[in-house]
Amino acid sequence: MRVRFPPPARFLSFILAGILAVAGCAPYRGEGPAERISSAGVVTHRVERGETLWSIAHRAGVSLDDLVKENRISNASRVEVGQRLVIPSGHGAAVSHAERIPAVVLNRPVSVGVGEQFIWPVQGRVISIFGTRRRGRVSKGIDIQAPSGTEVRATRSGKVSFVHEELPGFGKTIILEHADGFASVYAYVREILVRQGDPIAQRQVIARVGETGRTEVPALHFEIRRNQKAQNPLYYLP
Repeated sequence: MRVRFPPPARFLSFILAGILAVAGCAPYRGEGPAERISSAGVVTHRVERGETLWSIAHRAGVSLDDLVKENRISNASRVEVGQRLVIPSGHGAAVSHAERIPAVVLNRPVSVGVGEQFIWPVQGRVISIFGTRRRGRVSKGIDIQAPSGTEVRATRSGKVSFVHEELPGFGKTIILEHADGFASVYAYVREILVRQGDPIAQRQVIARVGETGRTEVPALHFEIRRNQKAQNPLYYLP
């Protein structure tokens, strides 16, 4: 008697179905950005155009640090549209104090722009990334190269909490306080166009690119902080 085997593709599909049945899982068939895909409670999110890691974490109700660690993300530029990210359980980011640029908090809490997406403060080439060690110092932000005099825009709505004309190593520097415990730092600028205490709208021009700090070319040093802890700006920027 001659035994007939199914075609290789069908044979593999039978094996896969058996493995999934034993593991207690079902193939992903859901629609939408976040779906529960296993009986163990694993949830994934499909990255949509214009989203950032921060906006995904914000809507999922988890900390950005947990999202990054869960997906072993070392380079935010590698996160692409259509990619699926595992949404971790639990939340709560650690709080620490940033160094070198002072921590400044307004007397009254900032409420405008809650949940507002961040935007790039200036368009240009990133020449120094977060965590880079340079001249014995670890960068708490990124450096964006742009022509001298280029307009620098507020990444989010907020208020000016700090202005300094000659901050050692950073030159002319501005700090904006935002909602949700966020702050943004703009340094190396040639000209400051705002004053301490000014309310600021997102995209408002607040300075012009220069080379007043330790930079060797016209550039903007840009930081994002949450609860005084320096964050990787590339996780927040679209």
